[in-house]
Amino acid sequence: MLVLAFMLAVSAAGASAEMPTPQMSAFERDATNWLLEGRDLPPDYRLRLLEMGPSERLQILVFLRRSGLLTGDSWSLDDILRPGPKDNEVTE
Repeated sequence: MLVLAFMLAVSAAGASAEMPTPQMSAFERDATNWLLEGRDLPPDYRLRLLEMGPSERLQILVFLRRSGLLTGDSWSLDDILRPGPKDNEVTE
């Protein structure tokens, strides 16, 4: 069941998976530096990820897991798919 939800979330990411946003690129760059310096994720990494949209957040979580930085508490599906602040804004 969780695998199906993960696959749906990845497929929903669609075109954004091909073009990383500046926010994603900056976070990946920071995470790579933390890894090379032998540091762990900062305490506020969850808050930083929650500022992103769900597809961006999922891609970053996969990046962090594959790089070995994300080894602690798991993320709930609700947190992964929670809309980011920009998704809640109403555009006129």
